[in-house]
Amino acid sequence: MANPQVENGHTRIANELLEAICKFISNPSFLRIGFMVIRLTYGWGRKEAEINIKSLSTKIGLTDEYIKSVIIEMELAKILKKVEFKKPYLAIIQFNKDYTQWNTYKT
Repeated sequence: MANPQVENGHTRIANELLEAICKFISNPSFLRIGFMVIRLTYGWGRKEAEINIKSLSTKIGLTDEYIKSVIIEMELAKILKKVEFKKPYLAIIQFNKDYTQWNTYKT
């Protein structure tokens, strides 16, 4: 039985940003990867993080290559910024909290 507790870790995110994510991002892969980027950055009190793609693959159940291609798409859509692949499976990523810059379908 799952029993998550805030005391075991939590991610602080502005309500305005969370609402923008719900409103403007409809691609399920963008959501899954976006929330993991937020967890690995804001969840640790950082603006950017060095993310291991293989570890991310294990956590969200998508292949390494697919994750890399979605990260590139998310950077082109300006949802992610400062994407820099240091090694084939290591990237420095920052979530773009200025949702007015995102190139997504507005509903």
